[in-house]
Amino acid sequence: MQALFIIPMFMSIYYIWRGQIEKAFLNVYLPCTFLMPYYYAVRVPHLPLLSAGDAALLPIGMALLFRPKSRWRFTRMDLWVTIFVAGYAISEVTREYVPKDGMSLWLQDGFVEMFLAYIVGRQVIEPELRLETIKRILFLIMIQVPFAFYEFRFGQNPWLNIGRSVFGLYDVGWFVQLRGGTARIATSFSGAIVAGMMFMVVASLNFFLMQIYKENKTRLGPRMAILQKYRLPFFLLPILVFMTGSRMPLACTLLVFLIALIPRFKSIRTGVIVILLVAGTGAVAVYGYFERYTSVSEDAAMDEAQTSAIYRKQLIENYAPILETGGWLGYGQMSHPIVMGQGSIDNGYMLVQLSQGKLGKYVFEIIVFESIFSLALKARRFKSRENLFFTFFMMGALIGLFVSLISVAMGEQTPQVIFLLLGWSQSILDSRPVGAGASAESMLPEPKFRFRRVIA
Repeated sequence: MQALFIIPMFMSIYYIWRGQIEKAFLNVYLPCTFLMPYYYAVRVPHLPLLSAGDAALLPIGMALLFRPKSRWRFTRMDLWVTIFVAGYAISEVTREYVPKDGMSLWLQDGFVEMFLAYIVGRQVIEPELRLETIKRILFLIMIQVPFAFYEFRFGQNPWLNIGRSVFGLYDVGWFVQLRGGTARIATSFSGAIVAGMMFMVVASLNFFLMQIYKENKTRLGPRMAILQKYRLPFFLLPILVFMTGSRMPLACTLLVFLIALIPRFKSIRTGVIVILLVAGTGAVAVYGYFERYTSVSEDAAMDEAQTSAIYRKQLIENYAPILETGGWLGYGQMSHPIVMGQGSIDNGYMLVQLSQGKLGKYVFEIIVFESIFSLALKARRFKSRENLFFTFFMMGALIGLFVSLISVAMGEQTPQVIFLLLGWSQSILDSRPVGAGASAESMLPEPKFRFRRVIA
């Protein structure tokens, strides 16, 4: 039955053969990534383990790699992503105990889920598919809401139950967790904290739909307009994040909301200063609380949530000497030492350095900085009001993801979504919004006087 998960690959190939790569992206890749768990996977001979999302992505990414949809405009981010993925491959070949297994992991995680996802984000979405992509992602999350409430109430994950009873997936490495007497929902995302991160990203993108609806109530279509009229996604998405029981994504959802307020200030500079002050004050307060909260031993912890926080603090302390001796290439993803039984590395930046060494760590940090810096430059340069707002919403989604990685490894759907957004963010241009009229509402104020050509 697991062989069925290869079907998305053939569906993508069919659309590509017909010259409809956009339909492959919207109708196959997005549903497989946002609606099917990562453990819905199959191992094809001579290929690494592929989830349904991986299988759908592989033909799309390869088609765009060899035959780009549009003329490629090289950016600095292209270089950093290439170096990061190449460094990942070098570490797996030279540092793994079994290099063959390391390269198989790199093909799945590094090449398909990072490099090809970045290529797809760079080539497919902007500008024609921007609105349709966000609508499709939001729709895929909204149809999960009833199942999320069921999971929260009864502690049963429908995707996990179907995987076990229908597809025979018993060794998925994940189960429904409880915290505070209730289930931590994961829906289709193979883990509560990953689900919280995905809901947070969609909450940021939803601000764009809210802005579109505010300026043109007919542009979203009747169904999406109804959702925006009653602000259902605006209220439901934070509730979904809350039901994951994941504190970092919940805090980052608030941060996303603050970033979304910046373009609503009359002066962008004033907005940046105010939000930085508010976010900085909150970060200092949260850090102080975290230090007090984790200052006790695990034996004295009040509950599982406090034990989890103490575990993450101890990770940093216990792995510090191991990170230092890892050198420039690290130990490989599967061969790094395990200290004091802490095999779960719940810190994305630490895991990058463990597996890829200082090279991977520094390049990934450059990618983080470059993504925010390039979007800030776009926001300063853009004249279209719609593109300006979208730039800040994209920035909020990426910042939320990068901050969340402090408390979780970059696994499951996270690499695909991060690198898809990275590629998408690099392709944003200050073009006229697709489907928008020529009204001045979509533009920032123009100069009072212009030169005009007059034909006598």
